[in-house]
Amino acid sequence: MTQRLPLVAAQPGIWMAEKLSTLPSAWSVAHYVELTGELNAPLLAKAVVAGLEHADTLRMQFTEDNGEIWQWVDPTLTFAEPDILDLRNESSPHEAARALMRADLQQDL
Repeated sequence: MTQRLPLVAAQPGIWMAEKLSTLPSAWSVAHYVELTGELNAPLLAKAVVAGLEHADTLRMQFTEDNGEIWQWVDPTLTFAEPDILDLRNESSPHEAARALMRADLQQDL
């Protein structure tokens, strides 16, 4: 484990709410992006991973030790390339995207 860090002001409340919640992924958010024009999908996927790798907040791990909650950056955490879905041929691409997000948000992290 790297350096243990205390939680910031809002995090203890979120930690407790997550522990008490019966909803999977209660603190998750979802969105989609509509892209127009030519797209190099493999390059986009690599760019997304590169961006994720530079965000330490996405590598945070949490643990409880003697009633105290600590966080640390996990340098070993890796990110898989995202699925890139082409919904242009759907009867309603926007609704198809929203349905996929709703289903994804019902899954445990």
